[in-house]
Amino acid sequence: MTDINDIFLKDDISETILNYHGAEIKIKTKSISWSCKNRILTRCFSYNQDSHMQFDFDKYMKEVLTEIIVEAPWGPTNQIFLNRIKPDFGSMLEKLVPKAFEEMSNSDFFVKGSGPSSEEQKNS
Repeated sequence: MTDINDIFLKDDISETILNYHGAEIKIKTKSISWSCKNRILTRCFSYNQDSHMQFDFDKYMKEVLTEIIVEAPWGPTNQIFLNRIKPDFGSMLEKLVPKAFEEMSNSDFFVKGSGPSSEEQKNS
């Protein structure tokens, strides 16, 4: 049985070593909470002129990296830093970012046919 404390995000910091062109770059990162991830996602959605919703992937990556990288040899991880890095190094940092959208599985409640049946609803 799962301990109720297992549902809470730990405030632990982990060290990651990035190998970039033979040089080891040590950075410290923290996990991102469910709520923080949702706030960032919300800020990354907008409506275009045709009233269609758009998602700004670049903004999502930058906001999450700014949030999770707590210590790095380059100093603060901010928009200025992230706008100046090379694409290959950016791709390495991108791997640290949790996926914006997880794939839905068949066990999700709102997937057709996976919620409680009408018989189960009557019995509850």
